[in-house]
Amino acid sequence: MKWTAKSSSIALRHFAMVLLLIFTPLLFSEQLYAAEVQEVRLWRAPDYTRVVLDLDRQVQYSVFTLENPHRVVIDLTGTEMKTNLSGLDFKDSPVTGMRSGKRADADLRIVLDLANGVNPSSFMLAANGELKDRLVVDLYDAGVVPAIPDLEMAEQPEEEFKQRDIIVAIDAGHGGEDPGALGYDKRIREKDVALAIARAIFDRLEAVPGYQPVLVRDGDYSVQLQRRPQIARQNRADIFLSIHADSFSTTRAEGVTVYALSERIAEDENVRRVAEKENSADLLGGVAGDTSLRDIEDDLARTLLDLSMAWSIEQSVTAGSYILNSLSSVATLRRDKTQQGNLWVLRSPDIPSLLIETGYLSNPDEAKQLNSSAYQRRLADGIVQGVMRYFYDRPPEDTLVAWQKSNNIPPTLMAATMAGSHVVVRGDSLSMIAQRYGVTSSALREANNLRGDVVQLGQELTIPGAGSLAAQEPLAVEHRTAPGETLSGIAARYRISLASLRNANNLRNDVIHVGQVLTIPAP
Repeated sequence: MKWTAKSSSIALRHFAMVLLLIFTPLLFSEQLYAAEVQEVRLWRAPDYTRVVLDLDRQVQYSVFTLENPHRVVIDLTGTEMKTNLSGLDFKDSPVTGMRSGKRADADLRIVLDLANGVNPSSFMLAANGELKDRLVVDLYDAGVVPAIPDLEMAEQPEEEFKQRDIIVAIDAGHGGEDPGALGYDKRIREKDVALAIARAIFDRLEAVPGYQPVLVRDGDYSVQLQRRPQIARQNRADIFLSIHADSFSTTRAEGVTVYALSERIAEDENVRRVAEKENSADLLGGVAGDTSLRDIEDDLARTLLDLSMAWSIEQSVTAGSYILNSLSSVATLRRDKTQQGNLWVLRSPDIPSLLIETGYLSNPDEAKQLNSSAYQRRLADGIVQGVMRYFYDRPPEDTLVAWQKSNNIPPTLMAATMAGSHVVVRGDSLSMIAQRYGVTSSALREANNLRGDVVQLGQELTIPGAGSLAAQEPLAVEHRTAPGETLSGIAARYRISLASLRNANNLRNDVIHVGQVLTIPAP
């Protein structure tokens, strides 16, 4: 067939018509089918009732009130009701009933029957992750002025705003019939020192909102090396800390060393995991979810392990640097950078893992320190301070710490409660030291009987309020009320009681206003 300009034009027109026939139904499908109300939810806050309509897409709507009797009417354009309203619980709310019906053929009307008048406020929220498009209608009690909704800051229901804790697995080395390293006097045992420091770390983290510590062993018993990281994974740990004490052939060795897994050992471990995956329950995923290696081809499994292990090692080295930096004012550092080696307990491909050698039991002076409960607490303080600073800079998603950082809230009980003292080094100033530990310069001067701001190289300064989390009175923080927030919601975010929040702000009831600055008391 001979192609001409005319035949080409005809062919293009035919092709265009075919495309039009294929894609026209897709282009107009949303217009042909009604939107759907897929679920209706309702719950009571202190000064308003929230009604949420879960939609399959955003719609045009209007909300208005009627009297004699009191009602709120919600009209949605081109929408159908696809859920049953009979199961809703109206307890403690002004709503006595809810019904729906068709209006003008294609539209939907929802009527809320009320026991008394309310002030409604409404806004649309776009789909976000697993949450669908939503129409939110807040029914404020009579006398309460509705907050002007800010779509960027509109508060999600409290049931959808639950931040998880950061989980820290703490492994006390050795135990049971395995004493670990012995001290210079053959009486101080590594397993006892490690357990005491691990328990001190646990106690401190347990007192900090947003953290959940887990002890791998909490007594004088043996736990297999392979089992220790498994316990961390079973608890969905965000980081794994293995606490140890070292020993050497001479009495001069001293100082803290922090280890992460070496990249060469990681490669060997990945090969082993792939080779044994058919007979193992190896998982990847940590807190976000689990991926079994059994059902994955060897090449892909190796790639996944390599990527995960590389991330784990990178984060381990970084976290180690934070801990070393915090410990530098508490203990002598044998190495000021995270070391890497072949250590079995650090072989988790999906959990940042560190082994902390807290000092040398072969050194008489250091062994006596390590056997002292006061020094054990100071080491624990330094380790916790490093962990908290690491996670504040790199908070996992959906955690309280991530929310604190996004709202510029400093880590609760972080610096001033952690380190008992600070030894002045070259370049330090009193104001810099105060800022580092989260205390005021005047408090630092008073705690050390200083008349001015002059400090001397090597001078040891007492950090006010340090040494015991229980004894520390945390600094109060402030919260500026945003549109859509409730007093109970703010209390839940900061993990404090509603009564303590009222008392701290001299509130007689739970009514708050947009822009109001609230003092958040210590938990």
